[in-house]
Amino acid sequence: MAPATRYALAAAALAQAATAAGVIEMPITFRNTYAMVSVEAGTPAEEHFLRLDTGSASTWFVDKKCAQGACDNYSGSPRVGYDVDASSTGEQIGNSSTVDYLGGQIAGPSVRDTFRAGGATWNQTFLNVDESSFAQIPGDGFLGLAFDSISDGATHTVPETLLAEGALAQPRFGLYMGTELNDTNGRPGDGALTLGGSREDKYVDGEMTWLPVMKDGTPRDYQLWRAPLLKFSGSHQGADGQTVSRGRDWEGDFKASGVFDTGAGSISVPSLDVYLMYQSIGWDFAAILSHEHIPLCTEFNATWSVTFSFAGGPGDKYRDVVLTGDQLAVPGFANRDDACWPPFESGNQDGFFLFGTPLLNQFYTVYDFGGSKPEEYTPRIGFGQLKKEFKPRI
Repeated sequence: MAPATRYALAAAALAQAATAAGVIEMPITFRNTYAMVSVEAGTPAEEHFLRLDTGSASTWFVDKKCAQGACDNYSGSPRVGYDVDASSTGEQIGNSSTVDYLGGQIAGPSVRDTFRAGGATWNQTFLNVDESSFAQIPGDGFLGLAFDSISDGATHTVPETLLAEGALAQPRFGLYMGTELNDTNGRPGDGALTLGGSREDKYVDGEMTWLPVMKDGTPRDYQLWRAPLLKFSGSHQGADGQTVSRGRDWEGDFKASGVFDTGAGSISVPSLDVYLMYQSIGWDFAAILSHEHIPLCTEFNATWSVTFSFAGGPGDKYRDVVLTGDQLAVPGFANRDDACWPPFESGNQDGFFLFGTPLLNQFYTVYDFGGSKPEEYTPRIGFGQLKKEFKPRI
């Protein structure tokens, strides 16, 4: 038996064992910094690559016409469109819906079809998109991982569909993005999305930090993986070698919050706070905006850090998520290999922090619903420092 065949059989056996236990492992492939997972849809099955997005709830694929040129595609990767009429198990279930994102818009009808991933098979609702402005995304659509309450077109998220069917061992999913965060050259990397369980024992060095998830909207419901933020602070070494610390404290009034969004490529800080954030690490944001200061990658080191203090429980007022400067180094700013992108962007909404991949790539994260039915949910999100061998490469 050829080695490749043995490896394929071993992988299949692992997938079957995981599925039997109600755990679905989905390897992560990176294309041009975008994290993708593979899903087969329809009968006959076609493979589609979907962008991981914890900041939205709708799963969607482009349709055949959109994939073949009706929608712009500047990504450099071909797309595989879904055709409900070509699938013997596909069916239309609703009218067209339009979904607005921070970075684009999509529209299309709601459908239902067979999904296959990680050795599991199930029926899934999703949007079959015939309009998309996501020209830069090197994939066929999105895998929305927020809450059903904001899913569009009478569709449901993949985790909550599987929970409703009793197909998951635990009401949670775990996410490790991997060591290679740019491009895995057409193959899955070492990152994985784990549905129905989490792998803290494998990836995490020390204890998990758990944050409570807030309700949103009217009526108030769980919508996004959002946690109440009580304060932030930064520290750096001053010219005299002493540690200098600055920050903002909302004094427990829950006037600020942070959304954890794998679909966002930055850490966004409210415009009222972004200058203070940079001052806290010893930098001048105005100088960066005017190009008087081009941040060099050598400036991203462990001599400075930022701490985001979220609401805790009765015994611990604060639960901290800490990032050191070396964790935030992303080369390529100003088209220079020796310059790194400024670590924080300015947002528009007071009190709203958006934590994207620069933070999430640095941790093992667990998204725990706390129950198998919406009325039982007590959700929380957990952060674990990665063991040395699992830390991403710069």
